[in-house]
Amino acid sequence: MLFNLSACDHEISGVSPFTLANFLIQKKFGDHYILQKESNSSASHLKFKTFGRLSISELSYGSEVQLKIPPLGNFYHLQIILGGSCTWQCNGRHFLLRPGDSMIHVPSSEYSTTYSPDCKKLIIQIPKDFLQQSAREFGYLTSNEPILFNSTPVPFPNSGPAFNLLNDIIEQDGARLGDRAELYYAKLLSNAILNTYDSNLNQSECLSGPHHRHIELIRDHVMDNLTTDIPVDQLASICRISRKSLYNLFERETGLTPSAYIRQLKLETVHSELSNNRRVRNVTEVALKYGFTNLGRFSAQYREHIGELPSETLRRLERQPF
Repeated sequence: MLFNLSACDHEISGVSPFTLANFLIQKKFGDHYILQKESNSSASHLKFKTFGRLSISELSYGSEVQLKIPPLGNFYHLQIILGGSCTWQCNGRHFLLRPGDSMIHVPSSEYSTTYSPDCKKLIIQIPKDFLQQSAREFGYLTSNEPILFNSTPVPFPNSGPAFNLLNDIIEQDGARLGDRAELYYAKLLSNAILNTYDSNLNQSECLSGPHHRHIELIRDHVMDNLTTDIPVDQLASICRISRKSLYNLFERETGLTPSAYIRQLKLETVHSELSNNRRVRNVTEVALKYGFTNLGRFSAQYREHIGELPSETLRRLERQPF
């Protein structure tokens, strides 16, 4: 891999694995428990930087090191192997990762990993709330459920948006860019990650594409309150415009009434939940959760907008392997 964290805030070399692990803990980069006796290593090396809401580490322990990583809590870790190899174990699954391989560790997962003496990793830490907000801004349906990624290693692309954005970020001096530019880069990288790795998110027709600022404001409010009844007058109040102006705005920008817009967002969220959430027991509980009390009408509206019955969506999830 050609990534080189050339612009960094901190650089440490020739210290023990425990010293490197403690540095990352102090930087709130996740707990790192080393399962071996302490040993000094002149080949160890760490580069670290913050970039807007992101934290980035280029790490090599310089010796074989076994680590236990508890759940990350409020962060995702995108890990890319730059050199050497490492093993990864989680929930009974075991993988060997080589240069170019990458994985995303989700906040709820606990895993163990073993670095080869020459293993070098690039790790990008992304706050959970930042990734969810970025996903929403780029047209993905999000809810209170965390974004889940496929836990199988995949090659990190060696060209394209994700590669170019990450290369720019690790080479840029954030102090020269400024806060707004850092935020912009970080959001673009989040979108590139969502486009690169399989997740439980679906894109929404209602959310995609640029919209008037009032539509954006309403979209965020609706997505934050999907399980409640949202009166149209409340939306007009949020935008500080009249009810008539609100209807005219929606007709011009979306071709929908405000109520139809809300209904489509709810239907697409129901579809996402029926497609991905294995804790769902039946269609009725999800329909009622999002305020669809007339189940016959709900099924008809769902079929018209999604293209199949909600029961068909749920059955397809049940047939998928874990």
